[in-house]
Amino acid sequence: MTALEIAERVQPLYRRIQWTALLAMGLLMVVGFLSGKFFPFQGQMIFCLFGVGTGAAVARMFHPAGRELTWLAAAALLAVTASQVFYQLLVWSETWRVHPSVIGWRLWWSSVVGTICLGLLQVLWRAGARWKWNSGRTTLGFTALLGALLIWLAFRPNPVATFPGWWLILTPLAALGSFVGSTVLITRWVRSRPDSPTPMAQWFRTALSVTAQVVVVAGAFYVGRLSVPPPSPFDHMPSALAEMSTEEVQRQVELDHRALREVVHSLDALGDEAEQWHATVQKTMRDENREIYNPAETDALRDLFGRFLRYRGRLTRMVALYLGFREVRDDALRARAYLLGYCAGATLLESGRRLVKEFRDDPLARAKLNEADPGRLKPDMFEAVYHGVTSPEHMEMFATLGRLYRDYQQRWREEEVFKQADFDWLAGRIESSTSSIADIRLSPTRAWFSRIKRRMLRDANMPLYEAQEIMSTIVGDTRMVSRPAFISEAQIVTAKGMLEPGDILLVRRNWYLSNAFLPGFWPHAALYVGTPEQLKALGIDESNAGPAWEDYMTPEDGRQRVVLEAVSEGVGFYAAEHSMGADYVLAMRPKLAPEQIRQAILKAFEYNSRDYDFNFDFFTDDKIVCSELIYRAYHPMLTMDNETVLGKTVITPLGLGRKCTREHGQPGGQLEFVLFLDTAAGQSSAHFARMQNCAPSMDRPKAFNE
Repeated sequence: MTALEIAERVQPLYRRIQWTALLAMGLLMVVGFLSGKFFPFQGQMIFCLFGVGTGAAVARMFHPAGRELTWLAAAALLAVTASQVFYQLLVWSETWRVHPSVIGWRLWWSSVVGTICLGLLQVLWRAGARWKWNSGRTTLGFTALLGALLIWLAFRPNPVATFPGWWLILTPLAALGSFVGSTVLITRWVRSRPDSPTPMAQWFRTALSVTAQVVVVAGAFYVGRLSVPPPSPFDHMPSALAEMSTEEVQRQVELDHRALREVVHSLDALGDEAEQWHATVQKTMRDENREIYNPAETDALRDLFGRFLRYRGRLTRMVALYLGFREVRDDALRARAYLLGYCAGATLLESGRRLVKEFRDDPLARAKLNEADPGRLKPDMFEAVYHGVTSPEHMEMFATLGRLYRDYQQRWREEEVFKQADFDWLAGRIESSTSSIADIRLSPTRAWFSRIKRRMLRDANMPLYEAQEIMSTIVGDTRMVSRPAFISEAQIVTAKGMLEPGDILLVRRNWYLSNAFLPGFWPHAALYVGTPEQLKALGIDESNAGPAWEDYMTPEDGRQRVVLEAVSEGVGFYAAEHSMGADYVLAMRPKLAPEQIRQAILKAFEYNSRDYDFNFDFFTDDKIVCSELIYRAYHPMLTMDNETVLGKTVITPLGLGRKCTREHGQPGGQLEFVLFLDTAAGQSSAHFARMQNCAPSMDRPKAFNE
């Protein structure tokens, strides 16, 4: 069998492997999107299939159909095979990922660079580059040099240490020469080669057809689910009036009449307060050139919204009860029940439409009002209010009941179903609310499209966030070198004796892959909350610490939990031996009064058990990151420097460290140095360093640092 015959048999396998792997990967991703959840094994399978599909695609490019396998292509295919082996070992073997010598990453990098370099050389050769030509010789030489320079990185003791000057000069030159030459040669080749369409295989046409049908069915189901309106609260709250005696209805009407007047008065005041708050905050943010709310503004807005929802809940229950007014046997009492229910409904609609009008067109406020507040507010509550006050069903119900009011209003007044003053108040309230409802124009069509859009964005973002969480967790938990921490337990015991509740800790562990993606040398921040005895001296115990106290008092491996921090598993309490078992630790102390420290710790306790925010979004606080916990606990008592990272305004651990080094010992400084457990370059054990050694650490390389 000739080399060409062997090639013709082998070459179709590349395409079959490529499309099978990519199709399976796509199905796994579709399943994740539809279910809204990506499991770790599912993520590993997607990584695995991506590698297989990509490798097969590269092999197809190196060994095109109808061509014999050249020695250069054979070398490239061997490199592809090696890169696949090393890549799959990194995906499936944690031991391979964290080998002390970083051998897994070194071999994978070398094989990938070799694959790309050999493949490009082979493509250039087929495109017409020849060593005897100046353009071909130059391009091939630049490409080979670039590959050698990149592979050289894998053989350095620390691949991301400072690059030598000669490397920084040669690498850009080689990359530029390879890119320009390759572009010229490949463009010339593409223009000159004849078209050779490849027919689609029958198995692949069948797979595409089946997949298309599945997508159509799933899409139809999704559109149906997307357009279903949320249930009305009145559909699930049948009236209890039919089961009540006349005396019981009478007492209930009297109680609800008094309650309704209180709620109406409170809602009117709340509406004025919300409008004033909104105007004031918008002006303040413009003056301060801020794009997100600070924690105090968030708390104030949530307080306003929480009070509104409580009043809304009372009115909703009242409306649901008196919708059964026809079940009341006494005519006068039936009229009173109707009037109370209709007035409550008019107030409910008016107050809701007023709130929606105020905040609907402010994306910042609307996003915050839709954000969950664990333990207090469910997500998307503003959208629930928006739907409720624009629902055609609700508006039709209100209009139908309004016709009854207009028909019988004069009769009921004359029959004095309520005392004259009470009837006048109810009638006046109904008239003013009805007029306000008509004046506040809210399009139900716009509300419908808004709801559909929000659902689509939520459905799209949820699996993306899950995938991002898996990626971030893998990166965050991957340590390229496995070895004991530089800081010993004896040093941690000594450090605990120097710490006080409220101290801010900066922590670093070398060789974690996430260090390369986080800004600066210090990637993590935590809050030292102290021992129960220290907290008791501040006035904190189980009586005021809330639900977090139980988690705080649960030992970790027999040790007292004294540190609160946000890690990938969420916000939780940990023993010092766990949190400070690292390579470097810096402790800083806010210069605040004990009462302020107490407030900060109690505030931090409220965030216990919240999820980690893999979006690193400081605007939201239903999920938070490490430095955000410090920021929200100490705002506004401490002034912290905002930084822009990947287009987002954040507070970074490095920024906290720079604030300490800048302000320590200065009049008016807010942070003072407590301790620094440092490790000298080339050493494997930490030591207590002085403040003078702290400042230079802020400018150390951010990656692996050994």
